[in-house]
Amino acid sequence: MKTLNLLAPVSQLFKPLQRQSSSRVNALLINVPRVQLSKGKNKYLLMMIHMHGLTRFGRTIVRGSASKDHEEIFEEIQKEMDKIGICAKCLGGGFISNKEDKKVMKIYGCCKTFGEAPHGRTKDILLSWTKFQHYNIILP
Repeated sequence: MKTLNLLAPVSQLFKPLQRQSSSRVNALLINVPRVQLSKGKNKYLLMMIHMHGLTRFGRTIVRGSASKDHEEIFEEIQKEMDKIGICAKCLGGGFISNKEDKKVMKIYGCCKTFGEAPHGRTKDILLSWTKFQHYNIILP
């Protein structure tokens, strides 16, 4: 009986986790840019980001780099998202040829590690981004 009384104060130290409001979740996710690409040939990943346990409030983002591998891009994004408390899940990858001077992009290929991204979905995200609205985006 005495041991149970001793454990009671310890249990009060651990407060139950509070659920974050949907407005706070939306604010965190909206502050993450949907698209980040380099000029030229990019290796890219299509990723779903969300707060831990709140997958229905997810947001899909596109990240690409001309100088990094798919795995390096993924690790960099995970570190960046961990800092602000957001989970990241890779939906697939491929390549984007970004010719900014001609306003043309070509989305193609497959990532060996994460599989092929749904390129149609990537195209929709790029066209929704104001910088790429007037681009001609070509799919295979």
